[in-house]
Amino acid sequence: MQRILDEETNPTVGRLMLRLRCVDAQKDRLAFRAAIQELGRILGYEIAKSLPLKARTVQTPLGSRSEPTLAAEPVLATVLRAGLPLFEGVLQALPDSDCMFFGAARREGEVTGTHPRIQIECGYSAFSAVQGRTLIYADPMLATGSTLLRVHEEVLRAAGRPARIIVACVIAFRPTIALMERELGADVFCASADDILDERGYIVPGLGDAGDLAYGMRSR
Repeated sequence: MQRILDEETNPTVGRLMLRLRCVDAQKDRLAFRAAIQELGRILGYEIAKSLPLKARTVQTPLGSRSEPTLAAEPVLATVLRAGLPLFEGVLQALPDSDCMFFGAARREGEVTGTHPRIQIECGYSAFSAVQGRTLIYADPMLATGSTLLRVHEEVLRAAGRPARIIVACVIAFRPTIALMERELGADVFCASADDILDERGYIVPGLGDAGDLAYGMRSR
C-alpha cells in the first residue's frame, strides 16, 4: 500500500509542502522543523487509521461510551539527525510507541543506475523489541532507500522480525516507494513524491538537505 497525501488533494499538506520547498521560507529553521513535525503528526494520524484496533469503554459522569484504540502499540524508528522533526510529529499521533534511534551516514559520491544504492556507515543504535510488531520508520527524504535498507539489516539482526513495516516520509523518490514495497514488504505513507534523482542521490525538485535545513550545515 502507498499513500501520497498531496496527490489526494489535501490542502493542509499542500500548504506545509509549499513552506518546506520554498528557498526563502527555508531560512527560518524553527518554522522548517515545525512544518515537518506537523506533517509527521498528519502522517501518524493516517497511519493510525490502518493499524489494528480494539474498543475500550470509558465511564463519563453521565454514562459510558466505547471508543476505538490501538490493539497494540507500534515501534517507531528514525535515523539521527534529519529524522528527528518527522519522528516527533509521528510520535505525537502515536504517543505510546516504543522508539528506536540509529546513527547512520551516507558516503557521498555519484550514484548511477536504475536502482541506485549508496554505501551507508552505521554507528549508534538503540533498539526495541520488534518481533511480531508493527515497525514504523520515520525518514523525511526517501531517496535511494539505502539508509533504511541498511538500518533494517541491523534491526533484523538485533531486534527481531516485525509483522508489518511502514515507512513515513515527507518526500519520496517515486521508484523507491516501489523498492520499499518489494524489498521490505513495506507500506509507504508520504506527504509528496518526486520523479527525479540527481547524480548525488538527492531528490529533485525535493527540498534540499533536510538535516542541514533543520539544524545547520555539518562541518564534516
